[in-house]
Amino acid sequence: MKRELNVGLYQFVFSLSQALDLINPAMANHHKRVAYIALRVAQAAGLAGVEKENVVIAAALHDVGALSFRQADSEDRTDFRQRSLAFNLRSAHYGYQLLRKFKPFAEPARILRHHNMPWDWGSRPEIDGETIPLGSHIVHLANLVDHLLDKHAPVLQQTAQIFAEVQARSGKELMPEFVEAFLRVSGSDAFWLDLDAPDLIHLLFERAPFSVVELDLDGLLDFAELLAQVIDFRCRYTATHSRGVAITAATLAQLFGFPEMDCKRLQVAGYLHDIGKLAIPVDMMEKPGKLSDDEWRVVRAHPYHTFRILNPIKGMEDIAHWCGIHHERLDGKGYPYRVDHTEIQLEARILAVADVFTALTENRPYRKGLGKDETLAILADMVKEFGLDANVFNVLKRNFAEVDLSRAAAQAHALQDYKAFMGSLAMLDLSGARAAHLAWKQRLRAYLDGASGLSREQLVSHHDCDLGRWYYAEGMKHYGDIAEMQALEGPHAELHDLIHTLVEHSEQGRSAAAEACFDRVEPLSTTIVDLLQTIERKASESTVRYIDAVHGTRAE
Repeated sequence: MKRELNVGLYQFVFSLSQALDLINPAMANHHKRVAYIALRVAQAAGLAGVEKENVVIAAALHDVGALSFRQADSEDRTDFRQRSLAFNLRSAHYGYQLLRKFKPFAEPARILRHHNMPWDWGSRPEIDGETIPLGSHIVHLANLVDHLLDKHAPVLQQTAQIFAEVQARSGKELMPEFVEAFLRVSGSDAFWLDLDAPDLIHLLFERAPFSVVELDLDGLLDFAELLAQVIDFRCRYTATHSRGVAITAATLAQLFGFPEMDCKRLQVAGYLHDIGKLAIPVDMMEKPGKLSDDEWRVVRAHPYHTFRILNPIKGMEDIAHWCGIHHERLDGKGYPYRVDHTEIQLEARILAVADVFTALTENRPYRKGLGKDETLAILADMVKEFGLDANVFNVLKRNFAEVDLSRAAAQAHALQDYKAFMGSLAMLDLSGARAAHLAWKQRLRAYLDGASGLSREQLVSHHDCDLGRWYYAEGMKHYGDIAEMQALEGPHAELHDLIHTLVEHSEQGRSAAAEACFDRVEPLSTTIVDLLQTIERKASESTVRYIDAVHGTRAE
């Protein structure tokens, strides 16, 4: 095995970007195109060096937060402009929470955090004490442009319409300075043809050679642990799985006498072995009954996707290979390649045993983890059927207590991270709804001053404003059992009835009467915000209680 490992950070970024596009086949290459558009706009606007590279990283990973939501699979199939603003703000905040833990991504995380914010109400220097990076507005523009493209029509036939749409949004949703930069750089046919190029990744690197940032093995471990959260937190059934596999594989490697560096490489493989599961819909992973034949075919493809994501990264070839064959069997009846024992290295055999062992012993919402005797009996049967390696099994059997203790400790730590993550997910969900309401109130003020882009429906309908769209969709779906959530509808409807009167006064030129109506908005808005804060607290507490209930301690 290799004794040194250094991996280029930007190669990993774009491989992860490719993984994000697996979530929805209709979004193929979306993240790479957004990264390319953002790069060209940033260059035209005069950004250079690390500042420009941070924008590209944020653009390449801008939807990573949406993976944290079970409803993201269905919502991501819709145009992002049709989602509620609360959903967009929440997913961006969660991408920030995920990425900021990894030091090289601290600034891209800040950019990503605000990339869904319309410029006309986010143009002030700070929001909630956070300075808004200019890069956030570049990513917002790049994301919009790619969503405006019809991927089924010739790209050059669409440019005039896209130019008109972007210009119409300048000074409202989009920052004028970056709109001008976009119009300058997108004037050539080549810009648009690049977006259809099969080698778009190579064009990115040709256009702007990135600085050499390499991760050593410890840095790669930190990054791989971050990716394990991206993978595992999509599904409540596997919330701690990858970290359990990682520590189990590393512990078994130590017991085999592997050098420390090689043990860490196997730990990285454990973190990343299921990254291809991003191609599996969450509903399928959480299906309570037996999978259909078609569903099983989708699941069987995940190690192939894992290999295709990791293998292009220089220095990751061995790890990619082990991950790609961790569901192969010694008798050649595994998947996806049907290789036999002659092509399965010891590292891959260790990873396979670690994966099954962790799946058996970890708690799942539908069952407690199995104890020693049951686990060993199942593993022994798999060895007899040539599904798992006998030598690896025997090492595990002789050292069961040590391996299981390491696995349990790692997964207990992962569970605490998951509880904090999901608890704050509910808080961000409600804070996103609250932010959308407060932004709407700011735009109402702008409407009275003659400068708002709010439609009449967004003003007068409690169903069509950002808060209303969230409330009657994911809001009631997830928090409808909370009394304050049910109570929210009354003052919210009353508020919009008041705005209906305000709009009529304004349209008839009765500005004093309209201002009098606006003075009555604040008390109703305060009631709405107070209710949302209470719902936020109760939802967070309920989420943590639920996780404690379904991921409880295994009965020995």
